Amino acid sequence: MRLVVAVLYLMFSVSVAHAEQFDVDAVELSTSLDLTLKTLEMGGDPVDVQLIRYANPADPTGLYWRLGSITPGLQMKTVNMRTFTYLNSEPLERHQLDVYYTDSPTANKVIMFVPGGAWRQGGKDLYQTLGNTLAGFYDFTVVVVNYRLSSEEGGNAIHPDHIEDVAAAFAWIKGNISPYGNTNKVFLFGQSAGAHLVSLLATDKTYLNAVGYDLSDIRGIVSMSGAYYLPDLVTYPSNPLELTADETLMYKALMQNAFGGWSDTELINPSAQTHINSNQPPFLVIYTHNDLCGFEPEAENFVKAVRALNPTPEISLRAIEFSDYSDAVWSTATAQAALEPAMA
Repeated sequence: MRLVVAVLYLMFSVSVAHAEQFDVDAVELSTSLDLTLKTLEMGGDPVDVQLIRYANPADPTGLYWRLGSITPGLQMKTVNMRTFTYLNSEPLERHQLDVYYTDSPTANKVIMFVPGGAWRQGGKDLYQTLGNTLAGFYDFTVVVVNYRLSSEEGGNAIHPDHIEDVAAAFAWIKGNISPYGNTNKVFLFGQSAGAHLVSLLATDKTYLNAVGYDLSDIRGIVSMSGAYYLPDLVTYPSNPLELTADETLMYKALMQNAFGGWSDTELINPSAQTHINSNQPPFLVIYTHNDLCGFEPEAENFVKAVRALNPTPEISLRAIEFSDYSDAVWSTATAQAALEPAMA
């Protein structure tokens, strides 16, 4: 595919006179081998270019395309951003959120994004591209939230500190987002530790009830690369996720830091799978093929457990081919963790 795109680059740079710049954001390949090149920049405007495969009698085994249609691509709107404090409590920076919104946004659906980072690192400032993309291209209002972390600079949080902050941020959104988005259409999106937190918020009503809301106030959940039954990450031997001793050791260090221990006493109740119920909002559960070790079966087990409920809430599972995590990165991390759990 890289070679094909490179050849197409040369073809367009030579044969399309108005092609001043050629940036491919995405390529869609149909079963007939027709190509749609998404959001190319031509003459300063984004366009989608369709290329139609044809057979060349002189070279029947080759791949050849002719130009099909050129249609307008995604147009990015101007995105505004404002920072608010959702809870007047120290550390103050961990109780703030960023709102990304376009002009005349009051009808926009709202996505509350909860960042990951093993409950001990990360934050809203890393997600400007996410906020600008979802708001500018797709007309969402995006709220990226901070919460207390299990580190000295992050507030030395131990469960339920993280989830209580996420619940407080949700309550702030419901009570204050109306100038920037539709308060009745709030969706949650979390990745890694953030996926754990949004999934827990959407299954255990305790935390929402404490701030005056219920599960029905969440329109839907996107949970990406999350952990749903925490005890499975630390069980050894005979680990149900087929984790090695080194991998469970690393997870034990994380659980000790974020939940105060790794026994069932500390980990069963904070697990979303413990609280699944027929009243929970719709879920989209995502994992990647090179995800953190154990996260793929974690996602599959969670979806399977929800689908066993009667009646079954809406839930779907998606796998993504690519990830930031490579086999080499994971091997290095677990080797370091086996020698010194703090390195996890």
